[in-house]
Amino acid sequence: MVSKELDNVDKAILYLLQQDARRNTTEDMAEKVGVSSSTVANRINSLEERGVILSYHPIIKYSETGLGHHLLVTATVPLQDREKMLDDIMEMSGVISIRELLTNNENLSMEVVGRTSEDIEDTLEALDALGVDIERMEMMKQERTNPYNHFGEEFTNEADTG
Repeated sequence: MVSKELDNVDKAILYLLQQDARRNTTEDMAEKVGVSSSTVANRINSLEERGVILSYHPIIKYSETGLGHHLLVTATVPLQDREKMLDDIMEMSGVISIRELLTNNENLSMEVVGRTSEDIEDTLEALDALGVDIERMEMMKQERTNPYNHFGEEFTNEADTG
């Protein structure tokens, strides 16, 4: 598929979705962007169909859910097996996200959660059995996100008032 340049309406919609996709309704976004709510809905559908928007995920404070162990795991997987391995890794209990990195070593970053340290150990053992070479583990305290500034507030009516 040929990528299409984003216009200011698309950028504003992406900004608002990144800011808070759950609470920004199409009506709210339409008002902030200066277009109709049907235009916003059509643009979101188009961005999804084009593969610009892949999904919507909440940020969860896992410690408040009884999953007190939240780790960021950096690992190396063989390049030739990576695609198949990624599918298998995502099926594992406790693995909540994977980021592929463009490097030979330490080419995978994963978030792993568990209720107990034994849960984490079970997930790490399953990763090892799959051939994932764990390089580093770090306990996550918190996560914050921010809309990418290129999809900026300046394309919304909020920039004039806020």
